[in-house]
Amino acid sequence: MNSSFLVFMLVLVATLSAQRENISYTNLAELLLSTSTKAPPSDPLQRVMHKFNLYEHEVSPLMKRLDSVGQTVKWLRHVFSPRRTLLVIDMQNDFITGSLAVNDAKEIVTPVAELTNEEVWNQVIYTQDWHPQDHISFFSNVDLRPLDSTWSSEHPGKVSMFEEVVFKRYPPYAQVLWPDHCVQDTEGAELHSNITTPKKTKIIQKGTNPLIDSYSAFFDNTGMQGSGSTGLKEMVKGSTEVVVVGLAMDYCVGYTSLHSLELGYPTTLLRDMTRPVKIQTGEDMLAMVREGGGQVTTWNSWRKELEDWQRAKDVAEFFIANTGVLENMSMLTTMALFAFILIM
Repeated sequence: MNSSFLVFMLVLVATLSAQRENISYTNLAELLLSTSTKAPPSDPLQRVMHKFNLYEHEVSPLMKRLDSVGQTVKWLRHVFSPRRTLLVIDMQNDFITGSLAVNDAKEIVTPVAELTNEEVWNQVIYTQDWHPQDHISFFSNVDLRPLDSTWSSEHPGKVSMFEEVVFKRYPPYAQVLWPDHCVQDTEGAELHSNITTPKKTKIIQKGTNPLIDSYSAFFDNTGMQGSGSTGLKEMVKGSTEVVVVGLAMDYCVGYTSLHSLELGYPTTLLRDMTRPVKIQTGEDMLAMVREGGGQVTTWNSWRKELEDWQRAKDVAEFFIANTGVLENMSMLTTMALFAFILIM
């Protein structure tokens, strides 16, 4: 009995079984491929071709470009050994039902809670606004510090809630004045009760300096590179992708996403898992994230694209465009990563 006949019989039996189980021919093909005992190739180019069912001419030019800028290993890790970090931003009582409640914030509490339990994450990190009572962002504290004289002369009259003022310092410091919110050790600063955090959960507390606000979960609002680091930069090292959700889209979620991109991480903002303070500023922030090289999408779309070749190409282009942003790995680490990829 020749091998061709055996293969024919195998496919015939599988097809009849598929019809009996109401499995589509597309799913049948995927099933046959997934049950193949043939080991994947060890050569990186061949492995990528094998994973995405592509020809060499579809993969080789991209990998040559990655190799020319030293980003091949980073991209291969993203494709074959992903370490995805989910950042859950400021899902706190004051932003959901309290003094600075974001419109429709309650709608995302359950979806975000469920999202944290998905198995795609290597780590989930939560953040909290954690302000002292005399924080500079509180409208109630506007008289505690002098305003910039130039700004005051150009804005005569009484300062109001939600107005952006400029405080006197060098350089002058612009600050939106908010209602008191997320004061340390108060109920408003606690994470919503439906946001469950495992015992070993990592939580970043930001905005702790009374003299400066911190929208981003990475750094403060001075605008100086690396200023007021919260420690999150160190916690996400080794991540192949960062995904950001929470509150609010146009402030803390958005600025966290922008800093993640600046640090060189492929970053996705899940727009269905966040809400803006204002619709227009929310849309403006989404545009800024896209312009910074980030992806703005929904949870379902992101999940469906995890094994998609177009997504892999987009990440490759991001790495090429951001060459040299992250600290260079040592030669030993690079060799170890290649060895790990090849023996997977």
